[in-house]
Amino acid sequence: MKITFDLSAKLGLIASSLVLSSASYAAGTWLNGDNMLEPGKTIQTINANASKNGYTSNPALTNRAWGMQGAWLNFEVMQSSDVLVSLSSAATNAPGFTVYRADNNFVADSKASGKADKDGAEGAIHAFNQVGQPGKPGLVWATDNDVVDSLEGNTLENGLVETLGYVNGSMTDYVNFWNDNVDSGAHDVSIDNKYENGVFGSVQHHAGPDGNTNYSNLTLVNLQPGFYTIFLGGTNTEGEDTPIDVKVTAIPLSVADCLLNYTEQQEPADYPHAGLTSQNFMQYYFRYYAETGHYLGISSEDSHMYSLSQVGGEMSDLGDVAAMTTAAGCK
Repeated sequence: MKITFDLSAKLGLIASSLVLSSASYAAGTWLNGDNMLEPGKTIQTINANASKNGYTSNPALTNRAWGMQGAWLNFEVMQSSDVLVSLSSAATNAPGFTVYRADNNFVADSKASGKADKDGAEGAIHAFNQVGQPGKPGLVWATDNDVVDSLEGNTLENGLVETLGYVNGSMTDYVNFWNDNVDSGAHDVSIDNKYENGVFGSVQHHAGPDGNTNYSNLTLVNLQPGFYTIFLGGTNTEGEDTPIDVKVTAIPLSVADCLLNYTEQQEPADYPHAGLTSQNFMQYYFRYYAETGHYLGISSEDSHMYSLSQVGGEMSDLGDVAAMTTAAGCK
């Protein structure tokens, strides 16, 4: 079921929140103030937000995101890895969130509005497009000034660059003011694979040890080094304002991927780092570098690393994986 609302009868519900419009909404804090993510590490925050409809489902906002009532979190990926973002709350709430690539640590400014107010084509923090791309209607106010195809008004030095994926933790599909779907479940909305190699996730209701916890999960495959921003809030206006906890985990790289990454760092002319996803073929676990025409892979038969160039077609034995693992510091 998709739900839309007529905004005209709801304006009274909005007015009380306008007193907040003079503030900037710096990103929330992680436990121990640590927002740097490395393979094998988890960062988290308890009670990041408790709004029942800050992410979507607010009838007064035509299902737009309520930027001052939701929460903003920044994290920095230090090394490419699969990253799991997991939100949880009691079953009285249903967490929703979007993950964005950002130019740096993002600060949500209530005074930024693109070239129009919340009811115009570009949106503002009070009622923005939670699933739109930076530079497009509903998100210009938060768009980085280096986004070249943006609508007029993207003036932020450290703004959002790309919307990668989102989760609507409720069981309801919504349509927001810009007729964009905010569907139940997890969704990949990335433009390409520049910052990741895939986005997937899940929603679980009445789960956990107590049988009374709702989870919203999103995995970003091979997420590239750099800055990322999460916007989160509730997705069920019929629910209750209930605390939402956030965990972000960088899943440890396999030794094979660690070695391939290390070789890319050591020999970028032959193996330019481009966030490639490793593949399997026969006994080889490998990557193909279209820019240089090289293959780089590890054989399961003899545990050696090999290189193959399309020019000449001769395979080179680069050495024993065990010895290379020590040199690369892979564990």
